[in-house]
Amino acid sequence: MNRIIMVFIAAIISGCSLRPDMIEIEQEYRYQMDYYSVSQKWWESFGDDKLNILIQKSLQNNSDLLIALNNIEKARINLRLDRLEYLPNISLQGEATKEGMADTSSNNINKFSLSAVLSYELDLWGRVRDKANASQSIYNATKFDYESARISLASSVANTYFLLVSLKEQEQILLDTLNSYIQSVEYRAMQLAAGEIDELIYAQAVATADEARAQLASLQMQISQANSSLVILVGGDLNEILYSDMNVSTNLPMLPEVPSGISSDILLKRADVASALERLKSSNFLVGVARTQWLPQISITGMFGYTSNDLDNLINSNKTAWNVGGSLLAPLIDFGRTYNSVELANLDQNASFLAYDKAVKNAFSEIRTALDDRKNSLMKARSMENLVSSQQKVYDIAQSRYDAGYSSHLELLDSQRNLLSAKLSLSSANLEAVNSIVSVFKAFGGGFEYETDNKTRENLIQQSSN
Repeated sequence: MNRIIMVFIAAIISGCSLRPDMIEIEQEYRYQMDYYSVSQKWWESFGDDKLNILIQKSLQNNSDLLIALNNIEKARINLRLDRLEYLPNISLQGEATKEGMADTSSNNINKFSLSAVLSYELDLWGRVRDKANASQSIYNATKFDYESARISLASSVANTYFLLVSLKEQEQILLDTLNSYIQSVEYRAMQLAAGEIDELIYAQAVATADEARAQLASLQMQISQANSSLVILVGGDLNEILYSDMNVSTNLPMLPEVPSGISSDILLKRADVASALERLKSSNFLVGVARTQWLPQISITGMFGYTSNDLDNLINSNKTAWNVGGSLLAPLIDFGRTYNSVELANLDQNASFLAYDKAVKNAFSEIRTALDDRKNSLMKARSMENLVSSQQKVYDIAQSRYDAGYSSHLELLDSQRNLLSAKLSLSSANLEAVNSIVSVFKAFGGGFEYETDNKTRENLIQQSSN
């Protein structure tokens, strides 16, 4: 009866925990409230089926993502092991002995025993529970780490894909321009043969064509590099890396809209921020685990089994044996080992808090930079469109003036080069604009879906008021 009372009291005490209160997180900022949620498949907003296929393939085959999945599995198993400490440990123990006198064998006695040994630690100070909770937080963090790796991979695939599309656009511009230059060289050659132009004008036309060829060769090198990078990101095999050309669109997509008035609290749901918070929680629980080293560990052990003088009758025998006992283990003098362990746990918790604070600030910095880049890149793209239009007019006028004999051939060549440069710059500016949208999606942790459901809207309003 006394043992039952002791176990009951111990069970009540085991609700205790020595972990400190969670560090108070104070983050105040102004934000506009609107009803948007994060869309996981943000890349579909670009409306490019080829991009969708490549990203989906990368999410299945990429090595970095597979490593993140492996880390989740490891954390899950560690959590399972820590939770098993709630349960007693049961083992089987068998023994056989023979006793007798040295001068005779007639009175020898055989003894056999088979017993189950149970040991169980009373979680008086919450050590087992805090350790399991710490593992739970780490498990949650690894899942958020996977989401971070997922969006980072999708962003890299999108950026590389759009780079390849832009380079192919520029390649086509150069091919068309080079074809025009070659035709011009052939025409100047006929003029030179007819004595209509001097050799300088012909040489200038040839030099312009050679310059375009050199630009095209350099651009095709970049295309090959971008193609290889995209194959690796997508998780292609060795033959694809060596020989495959990725199937991409011929033009950059239309830019999806980014809504205004997005609530900044969406940032706090970013996977990297959530992961940092879970690791902070884990370090908080581990401080409690470290503090339990100051206090005694109480374990209950028990044994129940059978004894017999005859192996055949071991289990069938009515001779049963049992015992129940307890043990206490407490530090007496450890020369500061426990103190320093607790201090290290406190420093780990402080480091986790600083890491969380850094993650939040980094998230706000990324979204501000991404939104500013988007605004500036759109302005730049519009300016480049105007520049191409202006340079086209300059070229048309220069061509007319040269044909009428009012301007030099060099003036015509300059207008051609400027027009080509403007077209290539416009393609690069459009690439910057589309990549700026990718950066916005990455910074927010996904795309945006407007919440029209009234219940969801009420929940958001209630969260903001809290």
